[in-house]
Amino acid sequence: MSTKTRDKIIKVALTLFANDGYDATSMEKIATGVGIKKSSLYTFIASKEALFWEIYENVEASYHNYMAQLLTDSASMAPDKRLYYLFKHYLLGNQNVSREQDIAERTFWIRIMFFPPAVIKDRLLSTALQHERELGEKYQEIIREGIRQGVFRKAPVEEILLSYYSLRQGLYALMSVYMTDMPQAQKLEQIETVWDNYWHGIKVR
Repeated sequence: MSTKTRDKIIKVALTLFANDGYDATSMEKIATGVGIKKSSLYTFIASKEALFWEIYENVEASYHNYMAQLLTDSASMAPDKRLYYLFKHYLLGNQNVSREQDIAERTFWIRIMFFPPAVIKDRLLSTALQHERELGEKYQEIIREGIRQGVFRKAPVEEILLSYYSLRQGLYALMSVYMTDMPQAQKLEQIETVWDNYWHGIKVR
């Protein structure tokens, strides 16, 4: 098996899935992009769905490694500073990409999260939710500590986290669609403004 050819299949399929979507990406298109016959693809992959899941798992692993690093880097911060740090770098990390591979991965992730393919929607959302719950537990620990220290107002941890996620993902969607060409400094200003408004809703008064 040629590792080089297989790597090219992964790269071509990632770009096609990201730009055209799962349903519109055929094995024929992948083979053409790689420069091999369609029949030859099966020497390297079992099926389109198997290829999709391999790419998904690689992209998701990259995301979770990034978030794990942010959690490690912010471990010594006060709860309020830490929550903002994670908020800011989640958004900036998903926006500030320049390598072709990174752009394709970001586009792939946005497409499957907002427009999951019907044929694998249930498995996709179930898998994503399970892994996000693992991260959510870390966020809940931060919020509980903030409440314990008297930094956050006393409220159900799940409600504070839901508001946090709603704010983060809402701004993520806006930045991914309407702010892609916005300068870095302006993006950061928008993040700080949105966070300031959120923070005034959860801090102790």
